[in-house]
Amino acid sequence: MAGKMLLPYLGGAAAVWTTCVLFFQFMLLMGYVYAHLLSRIADTRKQMLAHVFVLLLPLAFLPIRFGEISTEALSLHPSAQLLLMLTTSAAVPFFVISSTAPLVQNWFSQGRHEASHDPYFLYSASNVGSLLALIAYPFIIEPRIGVAAQTRLWSAGYVALAALILSTAVLLAFPSGRGRRVREARARQGEASRNDPPGEGLNLRQRLFWTAAAFVPSGLMLAVTNHIAANVGSVPFLWILPLALYLLTFILAFARRVRATSARISRLIPVILLAVFPLVAAAVVAPPGLNWIVIGLHLLLLYCGALLCHTRLAESRPDPQHLTEFYFWIALGGVLGGLFTATLSPLLFKTVLEYPLLVALVPFFRAGRSEKASLTIPVVLAVALLLTWFIFRITHLDSDTQAIALVHTALLFTGYKLRNNVQRFAWSFAVLIVAYALILPGYIEGAKRIYVTRNFFGVKKVLDDPDAHLRKLLHGDTIHGMESTEPARAGQPLSYYYPGGSVSDVVEMMRERNKLQHFGVLGLGSGTMAAFADARHRVTFYEIDPTIEPIAHRFFTFIPRCGSNCDVIIGDGRLEVARVPNESFDLLLLDAFSSDSVPTHLISREAVQLYLTKLAPDGILMFHVSNRYLNVEKLVSSLVTDAGLVAYSRFDDAGDLRKLGKSSAYHIVAARRLEDLQAIAARPGWNRVTRPSDFELWTDDYSNLLSLIRWH
Repeated sequence: MAGKMLLPYLGGAAAVWTTCVLFFQFMLLMGYVYAHLLSRIADTRKQMLAHVFVLLLPLAFLPIRFGEISTEALSLHPSAQLLLMLTTSAAVPFFVISSTAPLVQNWFSQGRHEASHDPYFLYSASNVGSLLALIAYPFIIEPRIGVAAQTRLWSAGYVALAALILSTAVLLAFPSGRGRRVREARARQGEASRNDPPGEGLNLRQRLFWTAAAFVPSGLMLAVTNHIAANVGSVPFLWILPLALYLLTFILAFARRVRATSARISRLIPVILLAVFPLVAAAVVAPPGLNWIVIGLHLLLLYCGALLCHTRLAESRPDPQHLTEFYFWIALGGVLGGLFTATLSPLLFKTVLEYPLLVALVPFFRAGRSEKASLTIPVVLAVALLLTWFIFRITHLDSDTQAIALVHTALLFTGYKLRNNVQRFAWSFAVLIVAYALILPGYIEGAKRIYVTRNFFGVKKVLDDPDAHLRKLLHGDTIHGMESTEPARAGQPLSYYYPGGSVSDVVEMMRERNKLQHFGVLGLGSGTMAAFADARHRVTFYEIDPTIEPIAHRFFTFIPRCGSNCDVIIGDGRLEVARVPNESFDLLLLDAFSSDSVPTHLISREAVQLYLTKLAPDGILMFHVSNRYLNVEKLVSSLVTDAGLVAYSRFDDAGDLRKLGKSSAYHIVAARRLEDLQAIAARPGWNRVTRPSDFELWTDDYSNLLSLIRWH
């Protein structure tokens, strides 16, 4: 819910989700620290009395809401600004809620229930609740009620939870006769344990193991999410699956009756790792039709790796007297994993390199005999890999598929033979995946990589295709512009702007009006729209990602050729457009999609009303609605017809021109009057837009991604 409320501030960037996860992991850690400190109070009644006061604190922050913030500050420091917004709004409520699980389990361990000697199964129950809420939100809650109603419902839910905790505290504080005797005996036992030297029974190695075993799956969950979104496909709701599997592994590891064991998964995971690791190392972009197979393999790897680490955690759980400290180290590992993946990795790596690095750590957690690490075989393997690659390069065998397959098969066989030796297999596997991660990407992209960068908004790559004589800008797996590298064709509009296409039709219609005009474009990409600018047609681009403008200037010629006829403004498109004077644009083109994600705040009823105030009386509103996974044309059709606009749509198939740089595209163009679009209506391929039936309009408060999914 908080992530959905924050998406409008950053154009729907996928990193909003990972930043939210990092924030809630940190607040979970703070809640566990509080629970651990509170549990040090010998008198449980005093613990409960103190917690009653803390339970009242979130009431001052409910319902959750976010204030205004500078769009420039968000673009330049998105992670820091998002964390600041979350801290001043959702921090206190979630801090209090996060302390519930360890506190209640600690109180339960002091009760008379037959299972109180091992209360950790309640951790499985709490994760069942998390999983049910995660699934219910997009499929039950989001399609039915808006965000404002959600926050009120959540506030009511918090009050109900506080009442349940208070009831539990009363029942434990004032037990029956038998319960009182049990309670007193446990209190004496607890007092005796508190008089022991601090941390007796626990050592630094055990604490570090708990932290590491929580670090790897936490970081891996976010890394898999980033990798799939960047390299496989930004599929709607895909972020749910890694988190759901992550929670499921906690449930199975800590369950009371159906509990997974580390021994079983330790025998299975070498085979899975050896089978899947080339996909991880290569950062491969899945061909059309194979997306779901590749996604399934990544999710299988995440599930097995997280289950291995979490079963090792469950099997090493301490006596209940150390329960709250145990959960503290788990939460600390989760935060460190989130920090590494969501914050440090975009600064340290230009690609999603953290993914193979985290996968390399998984086999170290296998159960087995703890033999001393022997690095002889891994070192020999590393030297052999280096020599083989060098020989392949100088002899050009690296282009021989059979030779590569033979070497890969030999490496798999070597790794499989080492599977029974935990340390030897782990170090050898680390050598394999790191070597593949460094070597493979340059061979599989099908073009020469000339530039790559990464920030909060994702991975951007500039590729040269020598066969097609094209230079492409990719954001994740989506092309955001291309230009011919042939001097005679340089500067000509390609991709979605190809001559004779939808955008070309609209621009020609605008030029027939023979007056000074101002075009606004939400989304810069390679700056192709600048090819239509001249002394009478000025173009202003709005781009939320500050790294895109330098790429457009350095590697493409559209913006440099445009000169003073083009402007680029860094910031969220809707927020920046709201600042310009009314009736400023003759044409406003929305092309601000990032790897097929949908910035919901750009296509709401309120957003369309804003755009209309910024258009001239005869102005044109144009939407680029191409999307592989979502039926965006249905949403935009409902919005423009609801606003009383006349609209036409066109699907422009690239066909044989694809090899020359044309991309298939779907556009919708709208205006206030039919006369303003008569020239478009007369052109081939354009069809009148009608309002879709049985579709609930999106607003700033309500959006339902489920209703747009293409199920075929």
